[in-house]
Amino acid sequence: MAAPAAYAAWSGADNTAAAQVLTWTAGDGYTGYTSAPTTAVAGPATIVFENSAATGNTTGMPHTLTFDTSNTDYNTDVSLNIQASPSDSSGGRHTAEVTLTPGVYRYYCVMPGHIMSGELTVTAGSGGDTTAPDTSASVSGTKDASGNYVDSATVTLSATDSGSGVDKIEYA
Repeated sequence: MAAPAAYAAWSGADNTAAAQVLTWTAGDGYTGYTSAPTTAVAGPATIVFENSAATGNTTGMPHTLTFDTSNTDYNTDVSLNIQASPSDSSGGRHTAEVTLTPGVYRYYCVMPGHIMSGELTVTAGSGGDTTAPDTSASVSGTKDASGNYVDSATVTLSATDSGSGVDKIEYA
Protein backbone atom coordinates (compact mmCIF):
# COMPACT_ATOMS: atom_id res chain seq x y z
CA MET A 1 0.00 0.00 0.00
CA ALA A 2 1.46 3.34 -1.03
CA ALA A 3 1.31 6.33 1.24
CA PRO A 4 -1.72 8.46 0.41
CA ALA A 5 -1.32 11.70 -1.45
CA ALA A 6 -2.06 14.68 0.78
CA TYR A 7 -2.66 18.30 0.09
CA ALA A 8 -3.58 21.21 2.25
CA ALA A 9 -5.93 24.02 1.47
CA TRP A 10 -4.88 27.41 2.73
CA SER A 11 -6.65 30.71 2.84
CA GLY A 12 -4.66 31.91 -0.18
CA ALA A 13 -5.29 28.71 -2.18
CA ASP A 14 -7.74 30.37 -4.52
CA ASN A 15 -5.81 33.42 -5.64
CA THR A 16 -8.68 34.80 -7.74
CA ALA A 17 -10.38 37.88 -6.42
CA ALA A 18 -13.64 37.42 -4.67
CA ALA A 19 -16.59 38.37 -6.81
CA GLN A 20 -17.38 42.02 -6.22
CA VAL A 21 -20.35 43.97 -7.45
CA LEU A 22 -20.08 47.75 -7.53
CA THR A 23 -23.36 49.62 -7.94
CA TRP A 24 -24.01 53.20 -8.99
CA THR A 25 -27.55 54.60 -9.02
CA ALA A 26 -29.06 57.77 -10.43
CA GLY A 27 -32.40 59.51 -10.02
CA ASP A 28 -34.01 62.83 -10.93
CA GLY A 29 -31.00 64.95 -10.00
CA TYR A 30 -28.18 66.07 -12.28
CA THR A 31 -25.67 67.20 -9.63
CA GLY A 32 -24.73 63.80 -8.26
CA TYR A 33 -25.35 60.08 -8.39
CA THR A 34 -27.93 58.82 -5.89
CA SER A 35 -25.36 56.31 -4.67
CA ALA A 36 -21.85 55.29 -5.69
CA PRO A 37 -19.10 53.12 -4.24
CA THR A 38 -15.96 54.84 -3.02
CA THR A 39 -13.63 51.83 -2.68
CA ALA A 40 -13.02 48.47 -4.33
CA VAL A 41 -10.38 45.74 -4.45
CA ALA A 42 -8.24 45.15 -7.54
CA GLY A 43 -9.42 42.34 -9.80
CA PRO A 44 -12.58 41.34 -11.61
CA ALA A 45 -15.70 43.35 -10.83
CA THR A 46 -19.26 43.62 -12.04
CA ILE A 47 -20.27 47.23 -12.52
CA VAL A 48 -24.01 47.87 -12.11
CA PHE A 49 -25.48 51.20 -13.17
CA GLU A 50 -29.16 51.71 -12.49
CA ASN A 51 -31.16 54.80 -13.39
CA SER A 52 -34.79 53.79 -12.93
CA ALA A 53 -37.97 54.62 -11.04
CA ALA A 54 -36.72 52.23 -8.34
CA THR A 55 -33.64 54.42 -7.82
CA GLY A 56 -35.60 57.69 -7.80
CA ASN A 57 -35.83 58.65 -11.47
CA THR A 58 -39.46 59.72 -11.92
CA THR A 59 -38.81 62.10 -14.84
CA GLY A 60 -37.22 59.69 -17.32
CA MET A 61 -33.98 61.69 -17.41
CA PRO A 62 -31.06 59.74 -18.96
CA HIS A 63 -27.69 59.59 -17.20
CA THR A 64 -24.37 57.95 -17.96
CA LEU A 65 -21.67 56.27 -15.95
CA THR A 66 -18.40 56.97 -17.73
CA PHE A 67 -14.89 56.19 -16.54
CA ASP A 68 -12.42 58.95 -17.48
CA THR A 69 -9.70 57.52 -19.73
CA SER A 70 -8.24 60.86 -20.84
CA ASN A 71 -6.89 62.21 -17.54
CA THR A 72 -3.58 60.54 -16.66
CA ASP A 73 -3.93 61.70 -13.04
CA TYR A 74 -6.32 58.71 -12.75
CA ASN A 75 -6.32 55.08 -13.84
CA THR A 76 -7.18 54.98 -17.55
CA ASP A 77 -7.29 51.24 -18.17
CA VAL A 78 -11.08 50.71 -17.94
CA SER A 79 -13.14 52.04 -20.81
CA LEU A 80 -16.72 52.29 -19.58
CA ASN A 81 -19.57 54.44 -20.85
CA ILE A 82 -23.04 53.19 -19.90
CA GLN A 83 -26.12 55.25 -20.73
CA ALA A 84 -29.25 54.37 -18.76
CA SER A 85 -32.80 55.65 -18.79
CA PRO A 86 -35.91 54.29 -17.06
CA SER A 87 -37.52 53.80 -20.48
CA ASP A 88 -34.65 51.93 -22.18
CA SER A 89 -34.90 48.25 -23.11
CA SER A 90 -33.20 47.22 -19.83
CA GLY A 91 -35.46 49.31 -17.61
CA GLY A 92 -32.52 51.52 -16.76
CA ARG A 93 -30.38 48.75 -15.22
CA HIS A 94 -27.12 47.85 -17.00
CA THR A 95 -24.06 45.79 -16.07
CA ALA A 96 -20.50 45.51 -17.33
CA GLU A 97 -17.63 43.18 -16.42
CA VAL A 98 -14.30 44.93 -15.83
CA THR A 99 -10.93 44.28 -14.25
CA LEU A 100 -9.81 47.00 -11.86
CA THR A 101 -6.21 47.81 -11.00
CA PRO A 102 -4.89 49.55 -7.88
CA GLY A 103 -5.21 53.33 -8.00
CA VAL A 104 -8.01 55.87 -8.43
CA TYR A 105 -10.63 55.94 -11.18
CA ARG A 106 -12.57 59.10 -11.97
CA TYR A 107 -16.15 58.64 -13.17
CA TYR A 108 -18.73 61.13 -14.38
CA CYS A 109 -21.94 61.66 -16.36
CA VAL A 110 -21.37 62.88 -19.94
CA MET A 111 -24.90 64.25 -20.44
CA PRO A 112 -24.83 68.01 -21.20
CA GLY A 113 -25.53 70.10 -18.11
CA HIS A 114 -24.97 67.22 -15.69
CA ILE A 115 -22.21 67.73 -13.14
CA MET A 116 -22.22 64.25 -11.62
CA SER A 117 -18.75 62.88 -10.87
CA GLY A 118 -16.69 61.08 -8.28
CA GLU A 119 -13.68 58.88 -7.56
CA LEU A 120 -13.34 55.16 -6.95
CA THR A 121 -10.22 54.12 -5.00
CA VAL A 122 -9.01 50.60 -5.73
CA THR A 123 -6.65 48.86 -3.33
CA ALA A 124 -4.43 45.90 -4.02
CA GLY A 125 -6.12 43.94 -1.23
CA SER A 126 -4.27 41.50 0.93
CA GLY A 127 -2.09 40.29 -1.94
CA GLY A 128 -2.89 36.65 -1.21
CA ASP A 129 -0.55 33.87 -0.23
CA THR A 130 0.55 32.20 -3.46
CA THR A 131 2.91 29.63 -1.92
CA ALA A 132 1.42 26.19 -1.27
CA PRO A 133 1.85 24.66 2.20
CA ASP A 134 4.45 22.00 2.90
CA THR A 135 2.60 18.69 3.27
CA SER A 136 3.56 15.19 4.34
CA ALA A 137 1.89 11.84 4.91
CA SER A 138 3.22 8.81 6.73
CA VAL A 139 1.78 5.35 7.39
CA SER A 140 2.54 3.30 10.48
CA GLY A 141 1.44 -0.09 11.65
CA THR A 142 2.44 -3.74 11.72
CA LYS A 143 3.79 -5.11 8.42
CA ASP A 144 4.15 -8.69 7.23
CA ALA A 145 7.33 -10.11 5.63
CA SER A 146 6.31 -8.69 2.24
CA GLY A 147 5.90 -5.17 3.61
CA ASN A 148 2.10 -5.15 3.52
CA TYR A 149 0.27 -3.70 6.49
CA VAL A 150 -1.46 -6.27 8.65
CA ASP A 151 -4.76 -5.44 10.28
CA SER A 152 -5.09 -1.65 10.37
CA ALA A 153 -2.63 1.11 9.60
CA THR A 154 -2.49 4.66 10.87
CA VAL A 155 -2.05 7.50 8.41
CA THR A 156 -0.62 10.72 9.79
CA LEU A 157 -0.99 13.88 7.73
CA SER A 158 0.65 17.20 8.42
CA ALA A 159 0.88 20.58 6.76
CA THR A 160 2.60 23.83 7.59
CA ASP A 161 2.36 27.23 5.95
CA SER A 162 4.30 30.21 7.24
CA GLY A 163 2.28 32.61 5.04
CA SER A 164 -1.44 32.40 5.67
CA GLY A 165 -1.64 29.20 7.71
CA VAL A 166 -3.41 25.93 6.96
CA ASP A 167 -7.18 25.93 6.59
CA LYS A 168 -7.67 22.15 6.22
CA ILE A 169 -5.93 18.96 5.18
CA GLU A 170 -7.50 16.46 2.78
CA TYR A 171 -6.24 13.15 1.44
CA ALA A 172 -7.12 10.58 -1.17
